[in-house]
This record gives sequence, C-alpha cells and structure tokens, in this order.
Amino acid sequence: MLQLRPVLTMRRRKSGRIALCGVLCALAMTLMLGGSVLPFATFCAPAMGGILLVPIAMECGMRLAWVSYAALSILSVLFVPDKESAFIFVFLLGHYPLLKAYLQRIPWRWLRAVVKTVVFNGLVLACYGVVLYILPIQAIVQEFAHTAPLALAGLLALANVCFWVYDAALNNLIRAYALRMRPLLRRFL
Repeated sequence: MLQLRPVLTMRRRKSGRIALCGVLCALAMTLMLGGSVLPFATFCAPAMGGILLVPIAMECGMRLAWVSYAALSILSVLFVPDKESAFIFVFLLGHYPLLKAYLQRIPWRWLRAVVKTVVFNGLVLACYGVVLYILPIQAIVQEFAHTAPLALAGLLALANVCFWVYDAALNNLIRAYALRMRPLLRRFL
C-alpha cells in the first residue's frame, strides 16, 4: 500500500490540474459569451478571458495553456455572437498573456518595449484585416467606411495606450496570483 501512495498522489495532482484547466476555460468561455450581451465588453471580455489563461500556464504548463487558448479560440469563433469580440480574443488579447512570458525574456527593456509595440500593432492590423477583408463583418465594415482615416489613427494610438495599461495590469495580476492565490491553490492540487 505504501508504494501506491505516490502514484495516487501524482494522479490526483494531474487530475486536479486538468480540472482546474477545464474550470478556467469554462469561465473564460462564459465571459466571452457574456461579453456579447454588454456592448462595452467587446474588449473587456477577451482581456479577462486571456487573463484566465495565466493560472493554467503557471499550474499546468505552457503547452496546456496554448491548447486551452486554441480550444477557446475555436469555441469563441463558433459560438460567441459578437464576432469582433471573438476575433479580438483570437488575434490580440487571448494569447497575449502567454506570449508575454516569452517577450519578458528579452533582456533589454527598451527592446522589449519596441517588440511588444510592434507585435501589438501587427496583431491589431491582422485582426481588423481579417474582420474587414477576409471575413467581412458588415457592421464593422460600415463603421470603418464612415470614419475618417485620422480618427482611425487616433483610435490606434489610444489602443496602444490601453495596451500598455493592460500590460502593466497583467504584470500586477500575475504577481498577485503568484504571491497570494497560488499558495492557496497548491493545497488542493
């Protein structure tokens, strides 16, 4: 019986981590679906859904976190009524907390900031390129058609400011999770 105890503990830990992954993915999907009901949640729901991938990455590993992101992306595109919100999750805010782990390894702070800015702006252009030209969503196409190019440039500049606020908030949330929530969660996993 003593020999089975480590195996059972290891199985319990693995099943607990997978259960945590499933619960957090379900919560992220619920946020994405709820974001379709509230008009101002087009950007908030994908951001919160992406943040929920951080505990998965820290407790279950990056591989399972990327698989969770892929599953949530597919489910979001298929089932979330607000397609703009779904594409923002897929292209921008869903994977950024995972991508941030790799970007933080860049040793120079200024180079890290430049790379993050280039990546963000590239992803914004890719997201709205898909939404406007490849899979045109008529409401967004009409909205962009009636907006002056200078106003769109201003929106992109404002999006960059919001991105840096999100990045700083993500740093604080990751630190708070690691210091406060992770020790509590470790008791159950």
